[in-house]
Amino acid sequence: MKDFNGTELKIGDLVAFARNPYADLMIGKIVGFTPKGIKIIKKNRDGNWCEYEYQNNKYEIVYPYQTCKIGD
Repeated sequence: MKDFNGTELKIGDLVAFARNPYADLMIGKIVGFTPKGIKIIKKNRDGNWCEYEYQNNKYEIVYPYQTCKIGD
């Protein structure tokens, strides 16, 4: 899968993402993929990684066009 800029994404990559058009920009780490989306855990403001507890999942799913890879 590729991000908004066309950069190939892989598990462990750091990305900037927004959950929806009206959300704040966040930093996340890719922990997996689905056929159409990316599984992400987000970084909290205190620097810790947040694992979501939504419908028994430990991650959030966003679309690739909602992400932009940061760093190397």
